[in-house]
Amino acid sequence: MKKNKRWMMLAIYGATFMTAIESTIVVTAANDIFKSFNNQNDSVSLLFSSYLFASAIATPFLSHWADQIGKKKIFLFGLALFTLGTMLCGLSTSYLSLIIFRVIQGIGSGGILPITFALIGDLFDLEQRGKIMGLNNSAWGIASLIAPLLGGMLVSNFTWHWIFFINIPFGIAVFLIVFFVYHEKKQPIKKEKNSHYLRQQVIFAVLLFLMLTSIQLMTTNLLLGALLFLFGCGLLWGFIKLERKEKMPILPLTTFRKKNFLLFVAVIFLINGALIGFQVYVPLWVQTELHFTPTLAGLALLPSSILFITGSYFSAQLAGYFGKKKILLLSLTLILGIFGIMSFLPASASYLILLLLAGFSGLGIGLVFTISLITAQSNATEENISTVSGFITLCRTLGQSFMITLLGIFYSFGFAHDSQTLTGYHLVFLFSALIIGGILFLILPRKIENF
Repeated sequence: MKKNKRWMMLAIYGATFMTAIESTIVVTAANDIFKSFNNQNDSVSLLFSSYLFASAIATPFLSHWADQIGKKKIFLFGLALFTLGTMLCGLSTSYLSLIIFRVIQGIGSGGILPITFALIGDLFDLEQRGKIMGLNNSAWGIASLIAPLLGGMLVSNFTWHWIFFINIPFGIAVFLIVFFVYHEKKQPIKKEKNSHYLRQQVIFAVLLFLMLTSIQLMTTNLLLGALLFLFGCGLLWGFIKLERKEKMPILPLTTFRKKNFLLFVAVIFLINGALIGFQVYVPLWVQTELHFTPTLAGLALLPSSILFITGSYFSAQLAGYFGKKKILLLSLTLILGIFGIMSFLPASASYLILLLLAGFSGLGIGLVFTISLITAQSNATEENISTVSGFITLCRTLGQSFMITLLGIFYSFGFAHDSQTLTGYHLVFLFSALIIGGILFLILPRKIENF
């Protein structure tokens, strides 16, 4: 049994690393991709949003099906589809076909990442889960270190197609390990799959598509995008009210009612948005303000990645010793201070200062994210752990999608206001600081009981 757990942990880590590196390495090859297809830069967002949108929409459905027919089947389906999509992306002969294959990739990833959380919850008890989650989260930190250097090397020495091909062996290896090693506890297949249930799934997919589209629309038409987003939020609220009357809702509504679940899901949503903003705009700062090379710009995130891994790994032990509430408060205060400093940092600030700020930020975010994830997932039951994990992953993806677009609007506004990129950066980090301040306010003692 212990041997099987070790193999499964290797498979889970490999699957997480595979999706993590896919999310970051494409950035390094974007310019070459557009050149090879003679494409215009105005469609650059499609390369990323097609994958992100497909993943967000597929996540809740595949997670729910995992609770119905088994985590192993859905996980293998996600791995197979992701690997197939990856291979097809590498073989793409047109920009349109690449976007279509990115959608296939995204659907596959929707069946991978949330199920890795569910598998950890299934294989390890609550005491072990914190350390294992922290270890698994290190895949994101390592991917963020390797991807810029590996992507640059592949594009320089081969072609952009190889940024996709390198993931194929990972997908095949993880598939074989899970297929032969993982033996899931047999559960009866629930039969309540009728047209009424299918209608719930279709409505929810349309709502997600509407909201994600409105987020992208904000970059070109802020007012129309904002109105469409508010309209989508209203429809989503109505959908949740209807879900409460369903015998078999596709959303984990019973878990919603449990203490602090939605609060920590909101923290996951916002902290991931702040994290992706930091990862995008710090390297840009290094290139535009310090005029350093892209390699040094990527390495500016090295301290953040290392201490993110450290914070994630030791979060459970620190929370057990000091208490989760105290660690969360201290970590959020640290992140708030870092973003506050960066919102006023002069262009003359040295590279070393950015490295130090990145390191402390990574430590704080690693602690907050892992504790929030464990706390939210602890509300799940054995029957709905995949659905709950999928919902958490969905909120994580939506947080990244929404915040990176919103931060881009602030950056563009600052740049347009006085034609200086520094003003754009200051607005980005000031807004991020306000977000962190909002989270900090939400978990003040009067807002949350001891947990």
